[in-house]
Amino acid sequence: IGAIGTPDKITGFWAKYNIEGNKFITFYSINKQIDSELAGLKINALREYYKSFKTANTSMQLIVDGPRVRLLYTMNCFSKLDDCTPRKNADPNGWVVRSPDDTTEVVVLFDGTGEASDTPFPGSPYDK
Repeated sequence: IGAIGTPDKITGFWAKYNIEGNKFITFYSINKQIDSELAGLKINALREYYKSFKTANTSMQLIVDGPRVRLLYTMNCFSKLDDCTPRKNADPNGWVVRSPDDTTEVVVLFDGTGEASDTPFPGSPYDK
């Protein structure tokens, strides 16, 4: 049985693809530290957020939008199926927010931007 650890770094490459031109047109790279102490506090805040909802079905979601990268943690509580009522004063720091698709609550562990380039970054999967 595993568990999700607290992230301390975000590293990766991605690219924007142009269907009409049948090629990648922009390349992105990120290599940044995540404040793991703050991330752990945010994860615990969400774990203690709900009045009665408990689950082992948690997940992290990585969302990229051009150079912007967001890492979210969620407990996947969906009000159509679950009782997602928050405890009273459950989030004094304001860390718990609605997911980008407005279906559940998340905490944002990282929100930053990567580097962009018209050519592949050396050592990336796109560098052939």
